[in-house]
Amino acid sequence: MEDSSDEENQPFGQLQSLHVATPLLHSPALSIKLNCNVFFKLENIQPSGSVKMRGIGHFCYQTVKTRGTGIQFICGAGLNTTLAVSYCARQLGVEAIIVVPKGTSERICEAIRTDGSQLIVFGEDWTVAEQHARKLIRRNGIYVPAADHNHIWKGHSSIIHELKSQLHDEPPSAIVCPVGGGGLLNGVIMGLQAIGWKQVPVIAVETHGSNAFQASVVAGKLVTLPKTSTIASSLAAKSVSSKSLELSLAHPVVPFAVSDPMAADAVRLFAEDNKMLVEAAAGAGLSLCYTQIIRDILPSLSSASDVVVLVTGGSDISLEHLDEYRKKYTSPPVVVKSGSEVFLKMDNSLTNVRDVNLDDPTSSTDINNALSS
Repeated sequence: MEDSSDEENQPFGQLQSLHVATPLLHSPALSIKLNCNVFFKLENIQPSGSVKMRGIGHFCYQTVKTRGTGIQFICGAGLNTTLAVSYCARQLGVEAIIVVPKGTSERICEAIRTDGSQLIVFGEDWTVAEQHARKLIRRNGIYVPAADHNHIWKGHSSIIHELKSQLHDEPPSAIVCPVGGGGLLNGVIMGLQAIGWKQVPVIAVETHGSNAFQASVVAGKLVTLPKTSTIASSLAAKSVSSKSLELSLAHPVVPFAVSDPMAADAVRLFAEDNKMLVEAAAGAGLSLCYTQIIRDILPSLSSASDVVVLVTGGSDISLEHLDEYRKKYTSPPVVVKSGSEVFLKMDNSLTNVRDVNLDDPTSSTDINNALSS
């Protein structure tokens, strides 16, 4: 591409971004239940079906802006990431190779083909699919990662700038953010720091079968899980980016893990309340409100407090999933509070991480004092 200020600002005509601004929906039912104002940031309505559109969209846009359209995007880094890459490639006029594992639903495969991407079905899981995808990189090939790139974090930070406007410059009491590879978490924290909301705590939610971020914060170093096992496929990352651990030193973050039954039950309850389907990864974050655990984590919440839950996606969900969840989890989910502990990082070094037992009545006071200090 030629270097001109006009082309740098608008290299694709009127195209400014690939994601869309999403609504902030107030939940009357949960607000009454929790005696605070609960808001849903509906990222499930992004063009590709998930919040990945923000980070991946910015990565792809900036790459084409720098390299032009004579490149090829290659990706095999998870369902929502590949859907976002496929969509971006079509919008930007770039070729794309998308690798998905065997067993990927025909609905997802057809969406990728419809975008015009070359679809390759390979391997038994996403780890194998990604390894194969990286082998396909040629001279003009650009591998699009799921989370670990500054462009991706920058794209995800846009969600905070929208919230600032939607909340009329009033910082919320907390943001609930599901965590997989850490890209969204990084963008949220960087966005909060950029607009001066440095004291807004982020509740970083994982599932017990994929809690790499929580394990890393506890260990004080990056931890790679030997395997992941969770219905929340979008959160099934064996490790998080090193930037996530770095940012947890500079911002109040509460790593918290919930059970698969909790995530599944929240998906069902959200569907009943809001007449829309979201995937289990979003259910993990929503479960903190539906089980009222958010009040254990933040006991100082009042009727004037605002809590924002990032509803991260709706691609990996169907009516069949809901039926499966209903049959598998026939009784109310057992609330497993991160092994009965929640880990709160507030100090300047990881060696000062404190273990807070939610079953200990003094723990709520400790959390409250730390967050208000």
